[in-house]
Order: sequence, then C-alpha cells, then structure tokens
Amino acid sequence: MTWFPPSQLLGQQRPPFRAASPHLHSLIALLLGHQDGRRQLLQIHAQLVAHQAAFGEMPTKNMVTWNVMITGFAAWGEVEYARILFEHMPCKNVVSWTGLIDGYTRACLSGEAVALFRHMIAGGISRFSPSEITVLAVIPAISNLGGILMGEMLHGYCEKNGLVSDVWVGNSLIDMYAKIGSVQNSLKVFNEMLDRRNLVSWTSIISGFAMHGLSIEAVELFAEMRREGIRPNRITFLSVLNACNHGGLVEKGLAFFKSMVYEYNINPEVKHFGCIIDMLGRAGRLSEAEQIIEGLPMEVNVVVWRTLLGCCSKYGEVEMGQRAIKKILNLERESGGDFAVLSNMLNELGWFSDAEQARKLLDERKTVKVPGLALVGEIR
Repeated sequence: MTWFPPSQLLGQQRPPFRAASPHLHSLIALLLGHQDGRRQLLQIHAQLVAHQAAFGEMPTKNMVTWNVMITGFAAWGEVEYARILFEHMPCKNVVSWTGLIDGYTRACLSGEAVALFRHMIAGGISRFSPSEITVLAVIPAISNLGGILMGEMLHGYCEKNGLVSDVWVGNSLIDMYAKIGSVQNSLKVFNEMLDRRNLVSWTSIISGFAMHGLSIEAVELFAEMRREGIRPNRITFLSVLNACNHGGLVEKGLAFFKSMVYEYNINPEVKHFGCIIDMLGRAGRLSEAEQIIEGLPMEVNVVVWRTLLGCCSKYGEVEMGQRAIKKILNLERESGGDFAVLSNMLNELGWFSDAEQARKLLDERKTVKVPGLALVGEIR
C-alpha cells in the first residue's frame, strides 16, 4: 500500500514513517484471499489515499478535518499515524483525545490508552475533560490490564464529574470491576444505579457473580430481575447458566434452559448447549451430555467435544473419550493437547501400554501441544 508520508501531510520535515502496521499486513493478506474482500480492500485503500491527498492539499485545516483524519486512521488500526497527526494538531478537543484513546484500545494497546487518558485529565483544561464516550473508550483498556487502582481512579473521576449518572458508564463500570477482580465494587455501582438499571446492568452483575463463582448470588439476582419485570435475553441466560455450571446447580441450570426455550421462546446457540454439556459432564452425567451433543440441531465445534473430553478424563470414561477425540480430529487435526489428555487418563487408570500408544500417535502425527501461559505480578 502507498501512504503519504506525514511530512507531506503536515508540510514539515519528519522522520520517515513505516508503510503499514504488521497487523494491517495480516488483514490485507486475509482480505486478498477472497474476491469480495479484495474488492472491499481496494475500495477502502482508494478512499484513504484520497482523503490523505485532500487533507494534505488543504491550505487551512480546521478542527473537524483534523479529528476526521485522527479518528479514521485510529479506527483503521494505524494508531501510530493517528498519533503523529494528533501531536501536530494545533488545537485539540475532547473528540481528538477520545478518538486516539479508542484507537489504542481497539488495537489492544491498553497501556498506551490508559497513559493517554491520564495525560488528558492531568491537563486540567476544561475543553480536554473526558466525556462519557471517553470513559467508555478507556474502560476496556483498564479491564485488559487488570489494575484495580486504575479502575478505582477512573470511578472516582466519574463520580466527581457527574459521569457516573450515565447508564452506559455505570454498566461499563460494573463489567470493569468484575473483570479486574472486585465484584464488591461491581455490586456497589449496581446498587447505586437504582431506577436507572436496565437489562445490560442486570446481565453485567449476574455475569460478574458467575465469573467469581458466586453461583447462588447470581441465581438470586436473576430471580430478582424477573420479579422487577426485566425480560432476560440470550446473553442473560448464558450468564446464569454459567453460574449454575460453576456452582454445580445442575437442576436449576436445566430449569433455566427450559425456561429460555419454552417460556421466552429464545433459540439456544452453541454456547448455551456447551454450558449445559459442561454442567452435566462435571456432575458425571456423561451419557446425557453425549446424547445432547449428538442431537444438536447445529454444527458442533471442537470446543464442545473438548469439553466432553475433559469430563471423560475426570471420570475415567475411556471409550467415550476416544469417541470425542475422533470427532475432534475430524474438525481439527493439528492440536496435540487432546492426545495428551487421553494419555494422562489412560495412565491414571493403569493402562500404561495404551497410554504409550496415544503418545506415539501424537508423535507420528507431528501435532503440537500449545504451552500454557501465566501472568506473574500485579498491574496497578
């Protein structure tokens, strides 16, 4: 792709800028592999080049044109290019800051997004004050970093400046606190919202409790939500099913699933079925779980079969585990982790020769077992 250098856009001499980011090259390669994608890419590229040319030829650039270029390149993933334009912008406003923060967040550059937000509020200038949109742009970055102190700092800023009264900010704070490990703060924000709570608020707090293993509390919140006349959707049901799954509340989970289908007429998706299968498997009801998989009205992915395989390993169901592996291999032949699960299961049962055969089969297929990763240390 051909990009105009920043020096040409800005009328100043600057260090040479790279052609495009690595993830952009990957996206281009993916799009070029398909006829519709190739056509779409060429159209987007032509528009970007045209906009660059028009911007560079403008004798006078106002705040709107600067912001359009910054937010456009940030949305496309070219955050370094957007940052250069941002730094050269003679007079910034909240749209400029928010557009770049959102670009960093979308590009998974969470540290840069939070640093820019801090720089924004440190200026103390009214025209730079974050809006509700700015807060919504930076919250996912804080959730990704997992810093409780950063989350509390943002929450305090929102309370001080009256932003927490916005229902979407409140909902995002509930979700953020749950993801960074402070379900108490999630509940505090939820309780303070009172009559401003909507379905997203309830779903977020139920999901947060489920995430932290507080299954009974999540089920009670779901019941309270229905008493207040809030109609659950498929995401709400998925959250309460996850709570039942992790809490071993099998009968309640099955009752919720039936309610979703017959009372609320919501067609279950693979994720709902996967949750039910995992719940039955954890409880040792493997035959029921396998029957559900075989009778599913949609195509089953490897995640569902791996869920069953993990439960087979827990209860030593070798024959069912072998059937699960065959299904997995029909869908994905590269992963070796499934053979490792089978080998470990056979070893635990004392079937050492069969376990060795599973390991040999793993080597013969030249499959790869993806290593696990761990994050060490606390991000504040």
